[in-house]
Amino acid sequence: MKALPACLALLLAVAAHAEPEVLPTVTTEMKRDGSVLPYRSINELLTKLRQHGEGLFRMDFNVDTEKTKPALADIRMAVRSDDADYPLKIDTEGRFDLPVLPEAEAKTADLATNVAKGQMAVRGTLELTVAPEQLDMAKVRQIMRVARTLREELLPWYLRWLFPRIEAVRVCSATPGWELEWRENGQLLGLPLPQAAGERDPDAKKGEKGRPCTLLTGQESWPDAARLLPPAGSKLSVKLQGS
Repeated sequence: MKALPACLALLLAVAAHAEPEVLPTVTTEMKRDGSVLPYRSINELLTKLRQHGEGLFRMDFNVDTEKTKPALADIRMAVRSDDADYPLKIDTEGRFDLPVLPEAEAKTADLATNVAKGQMAVRGTLELTVAPEQLDMAKVRQIMRVARTLREELLPWYLRWLFPRIEAVRVCSATPGWELEWRENGQLLGLPLPQAAGERDPDAKKGEKGRPCTLLTGQESWPDAARLLPPAGSKLSVKLQGS
């Protein structure tokens, strides 16, 4: 899923017909569509992140309201396999979670919805679970190491496009006041971090300037103990190759 600055995107166009008054279970007729990513691929990625991501990554899914015609309140979604239906709860912001299924069940699973083909877009975003206040250079290096191992060694080739190469950990804040702090030879040292020129805030909407950001690649010479002192309201994200 790649088509976005610092996030992975997935456009889902599924053919389905709604059954009236049957909620929350979606009883639409599932028809496989060549433009829909098979659920087994999504499930395999989620499984690998859970098993080998060391708790550093998660996938956030949401309905892209700007590209979706029906109102959120009218949308019904479920993951359907030959064994069961798994209704998806969509919150007021369009966010929802996808279940991780056993491998055999995932092979028969797909997304079902009451939305007509081509009328809904869903986006999947790779996020960090680490809070800005918890970030130090050791954590940056762990993130980069785990991401590299996941992509190069653990994910099969056909899933790697869903997990692009991560170039850096990005910190975006309303004000550019980032600093690293660590102790060395009994002294408390501080180092201001530069703003990354031209780096786009992944949360900025179209036409917005966005917040300033700084980047940490893990290749810096600063010690593992150097921890981030983030300005209030800072957010971490991953910078993907080419984004």
